[in-house]
Amino acid sequence: MLTITHTPTEGTTIDGTSKGDGTAPILKTAGWKWGRSITAWYIPHSRDRAPHLARIEHTAAALRAAGYDVETDIDTTLRDGTDAHHNRNERLTDRAAALAAKAERKATAADAAHARHDHACAALPEGGEPIKVGHHSERRHRRALDRAHTTARAAIEADAAARSAAESARIAARSTDHRYTPAVIHRRIERQSAELRSIERHLTKYRAARHTAETSNHMHQLELNKAELERDIEYWTAVRAEQDATDGPKLYSRADLRPGCFVNCSGTWHKVIRVNAKSVTVVTAYSWTDRLPYDKITDARAEDAHTPIRPGQ
Repeated sequence: MLTITHTPTEGTTIDGTSKGDGTAPILKTAGWKWGRSITAWYIPHSRDRAPHLARIEHTAAALRAAGYDVETDIDTTLRDGTDAHHNRNERLTDRAAALAAKAERKATAADAAHARHDHACAALPEGGEPIKVGHHSERRHRRALDRAHTTARAAIEADAAARSAAESARIAARSTDHRYTPAVIHRRIERQSAELRSIERHLTKYRAARHTAETSNHMHQLELNKAELERDIEYWTAVRAEQDATDGPKLYSRADLRPGCFVNCSGTWHKVIRVNAKSVTVVTAYSWTDRLPYDKITDARAEDAHTPIRPGQ
């Protein structure tokens, strides 16, 4: 018996599978992944999310069609936003630590690969002596050249792996901080609010229409997604309010800027000619003006281009 389970803390997993039982191709096709740390198949990004009912039913139907007995146990409740995001931050921290350790191992392996290449090069005749064809040293010389080439390629590949691991570790180390920057939170709230409005429009349309089994299932999924969005919007709105109420990072707003000052966006300074509700109008190097949203502004200066303007001051 296979059991597909969804809980807020564990996400969507399946129990009862075993290596070589034939379920792997079906689960892979349905978008499942194997989790080595949990030794089970799971749906990615399903922790503390509304269950993806259609994918779960599609997976169960595909497994039943292949001759497996399948049952489902779906918990549609959501945890409090603070608990959910706290646990996610812990997982991100653990992932960053694991990637940092991996980067260190890759760097050590790259150093060892370079040492092997240096040792192989040291075995070559000095001064770039050519191969003496027919001489008793020919085979030894060719083997030494092959080792030098092989270890050189290995060192290059080890360097690339070390750089890739270091970059992944660097990104992971700042992922939590990046998620909590005011601009990112602002854009997240805007995006989630737009998604919420879209869901509400669809629910209104479905409620006014005649229901079928398909529309009823879709309505149920939309209602679950709506509850998830409402929880997350409430959480991130509270985080932004706390940032504004304390000495934490803040966003620029209409009250901070005025025509004639300068703003920085993506490393480029622009002169402001008009301050709008959600953006500023700036001069460009061309014949037209441009608008920059407040959440894209990272720095500002007064009309003298030197005096800093801090958000919220």
